[in-house]
Amino acid sequence: MKKTLLLITFIGLVLVSRTQVIFNEVYTDPAAGNNEFFELYNTSTSSSPLSLDHYTIVTYFETPKEQGFCVMDLPNLSIAPKGYFVGASDLPFDYQGVTNSTAADFSWNSSAFTSNNGYVKKWILQSGNLGDGNVDYDEENLPANFNDFFFRRTGVGATYTIFLYNNGVLINALVFGTGGLPAVIPSIITMPPLFVDMSGSSPDFTIDFSSYSSIPVETVMQDAGNDNGYFRKADGLCGGWLKSDAQAQHTPQVTNGYVDGYSGDISVSAIIQRGSIATGSKIVYDVLSAPSTSFPVQLDVYKDNGLTLSRLDANDNYVESNTEYQVTDGSFTTWFTPYDMNMLVVVKSNVGCIDKIMFVPNVSTLPVKLIYFQGNMENNKITLHWNVAQNELSNRFEVERSADGKNFTSAGVVVATTKSGSEYYSFTETTDNDKIYYRLKMYNKKDVAEFSKTLVFQTSGSNTSRIKIINNPVTEKLTMSFSLTNNEPVEIKIYDLSGRLQMSQRMNVYAGNNLVSLPLSFAPKGVYAVEITNGLERQTTKFVKQ
Repeated sequence: MKKTLLLITFIGLVLVSRTQVIFNEVYTDPAAGNNEFFELYNTSTSSSPLSLDHYTIVTYFETPKEQGFCVMDLPNLSIAPKGYFVGASDLPFDYQGVTNSTAADFSWNSSAFTSNNGYVKKWILQSGNLGDGNVDYDEENLPANFNDFFFRRTGVGATYTIFLYNNGVLINALVFGTGGLPAVIPSIITMPPLFVDMSGSSPDFTIDFSSYSSIPVETVMQDAGNDNGYFRKADGLCGGWLKSDAQAQHTPQVTNGYVDGYSGDISVSAIIQRGSIATGSKIVYDVLSAPSTSFPVQLDVYKDNGLTLSRLDANDNYVESNTEYQVTDGSFTTWFTPYDMNMLVVVKSNVGCIDKIMFVPNVSTLPVKLIYFQGNMENNKITLHWNVAQNELSNRFEVERSADGKNFTSAGVVVATTKSGSEYYSFTETTDNDKIYYRLKMYNKKDVAEFSKTLVFQTSGSNTSRIKIINNPVTEKLTMSFSLTNNEPVEIKIYDLSGRLQMSQRMNVYAGNNLVSLPLSFAPKGVYAVEITNGLERQTTKFVKQ
């Protein structure tokens, strides 16, 4: 039965919703015989699946002779909390080195799609048929196996422009292959309004593109090559889009990586004031600084009792959300039980993507939170680098050295700065030892000290031509050394034996020998490959996870 008409029209106003569902991957450029697909990710605070019946995807196409939009009314299916939803042009489908994948929830060319409140329509800018609901557009018949929903546009500006709507409200806008224009291109802004006739009980709506010049968009400046597309380097991460290539590939229905507390542009403080069994405890949190374009900022508080400590998953218990419309709105206090529970604060920008996920430990005396401790040796010069979170808790850092890894003496003291939030430190000295060990003794404001891991540097007999795994087999952390000739950023990736990407981490490293540790608590037992690349050269090796 046809629904009762509820027309939503936006004239001269763009509403961008605080979304719960956003794009996570888009496979725009399949090779011959492969299939387009997209992946959505659910950032909702709900513990129940979310229906996609009211969601709509709109893409722009343009040729020398015609222009218009493709519209996909998503089917009446659901997406799990912190889960993925994949649509493809066929099922099973082929993509980027994978054949007969069943990792899609539906195919938009199947009868099951259309019988479940879904459709795909292509609207061309012309006015031949005045009775189709669109005065300025006519519907064009699509081929039986439509595989060009993400149309490759040529010319100046975006190659791909993709919009996602919920109940007619814009919630996610992607502009890929922008060629220097990180915004909606003028040719879309000048398009006439587009009427979208939704199936089932979903409300119809009209899109007014004339005010889209100022909407928040997510961009990748590069064009995708053949058999490529775009994906977020961590699930739901704001501004975390990458162009896929031979080293960085799509993973439908599998995590792209996890958002941590140290990415993004929004600075947030969070601290637990521990109570008792009777009273419970409270977490106090606040936005310290953020770009004006990020507001309003939503702060979601969870109990961190899921499957993996310090990572958001479907088993973490949602407690409360608060919103800051400007930086002076906070702070907020949330009470919780049990009193000794660790907590998570999920920080979302106004686009609905995740800026960071802060792990807030529940301890009676807060330690200094060390994000990383690494270093490099070039000739006889040792340079140590470290980064801490909640720097306001730090007092000083004592750098200790040892010739045997057991007996340490002080090499120097670095006094903590007064900066709040994340802070970076370094220490440099020259040594004549062939082998030398370093560790940090970190003091908090109460003068309570704790130690970092130990780094070891060796000048003789070391093999710097490849990655060296320090602790193989690996348990909770992968520690490895490798050598580079320049100070530069590298991408560190971990794959399982089937070639599926399990983890991706980008970091700045330094000329000479580098020693790096990465958490591996998320990975099941098995054999893995680690790859380190700077874009020009690549180092790989295997290791065993116990």
